[in-house]
Amino acid sequence: MNSRTRNFGPMSERTVENALIRLLSTRYDLSCDSVLAREIVQRINKTLEADEKKRGIKRVYPGELYLKTSRGDIILPIRTQEAINRVLSGEKLEDIRASILDNCFKHCSSLFPVSAVGEVESESEIEIDESGESGVSVSELERIRRALSISRGFYKIYKMDHGINTIPLRAKRYGPKNPVNSTLMQELLSEAERGRENLSNGQEPEICNGDLFYSGEAIEEIINFLGNEAGIPVALREPMFWELAKLRARFCPLASTLVSGQMPLVSMHVKAGRRLDLPTRLQPFAPVIVTMITPGELEALGKKSRFEYSELMELHAHRMARVLIEAYQQDGLISYSELQWCFLASANRIGRILGWYEHKHNVMLPCPGSVLDMGRMLTHKEIIVSLYLRGLTVLEISRQTYHAPRSVDAYLKVFDSVLILHLYGLSLKLMAQVLNRGESLIEEYLQLIKDNLKEVGELRKYLRSRKVKLPEDVIAC
Repeated sequence: MNSRTRNFGPMSERTVENALIRLLSTRYDLSCDSVLAREIVQRINKTLEADEKKRGIKRVYPGELYLKTSRGDIILPIRTQEAINRVLSGEKLEDIRASILDNCFKHCSSLFPVSAVGEVESESEIEIDESGESGVSVSELERIRRALSISRGFYKIYKMDHGINTIPLRAKRYGPKNPVNSTLMQELLSEAERGRENLSNGQEPEICNGDLFYSGEAIEEIINFLGNEAGIPVALREPMFWELAKLRARFCPLASTLVSGQMPLVSMHVKAGRRLDLPTRLQPFAPVIVTMITPGELEALGKKSRFEYSELMELHAHRMARVLIEAYQQDGLISYSELQWCFLASANRIGRILGWYEHKHNVMLPCPGSVLDMGRMLTHKEIIVSLYLRGLTVLEISRQTYHAPRSVDAYLKVFDSVLILHLYGLSLKLMAQVLNRGESLIEEYLQLIKDNLKEVGELRKYLRSRKVKLPEDVIAC
């Protein structure tokens, strides 16, 4: 398996179609590889899509960005299945991203006419001075372009002192000198919750009922297909249709239910961690709606002609952090490889931006690496222990670190074990053998002990808080 298939193959299988087939396999005893299940899903999707188009009902499909502009609403295809297939076939990522941007600008041309030389018409363009400090907004189309193309923003448009690849990402220890920024973590959670409340004016995405969103003809056509061609028993036909229609509506929300700047995605479900041995198409998916850009952020991108490099880093990193947290609050996890399609930047750049943000602000963000222990995302162990040493409860830590309470307690128990063996003076190799853990992990916990519990009295106090009793003659090595 080549690297492209390994990195992008799972994304190509996270589709609405596979999510609906999984529902049929779990609720109606059809096989995940059933030709009938796939035919049922394809027929329902095709029929409902044609019916909605005929009736003027507008949905936003996964990977599409919904924007409200001064000239009307627009839907931009960003993370498309076609683009994923192109990279799997061997095309260069840079060329694919450029074509996605060009396609988005073509969509924008219907609202923002452009001249033959490709510049925005004069009534849409507002000149500002060279310093970029006039406070007068640049054109609305230019703000959209800056929001979509963060890579170009860093390297070609804005003044900068150094490239992002020069940013060192040293492992930071979360201890007394570098306390976890629980305040910012709480602010990020609150912002994501506010975005969820704004969705559809505080209402959940629509629930299909009766013929509210589908014509009687379309429903009758599907019911007849399920009976006459698919051979579904009479008692199961309508329940099967409505369950599939409801799930489809969650993955593909009505445009009228979204706030400007939001994008639906088919995401890895947090429960996928229990079944990572399964092919991606058989794992559970989560329908999530994330806020790619807020109206305020879009406005901020138009206040100057040039920005300081640090300003853009902070803005785009905050956007990415919000997306990860919003997805997690909807039971979804988004990897850096997936995030690169949403922000049209390389996974390396995404990782460096978020790494810079986490290390600068001492926070952690939910992704498969930190929540499911995929990859070498190890700092969450340090954060969990550090937060506990600061007096937070397991439940409070669970909320701030995106881990289940029992997972938090499991990390603390390993730390307790290392601490006890350290008190008895065992060597690193012996600790690794006794605990059946890697030496690098043991070293991390020993460093935490060194940073946070320097005195024997502190060690004993901590263990007492964990209900561990030791003989009085035990001394630290």
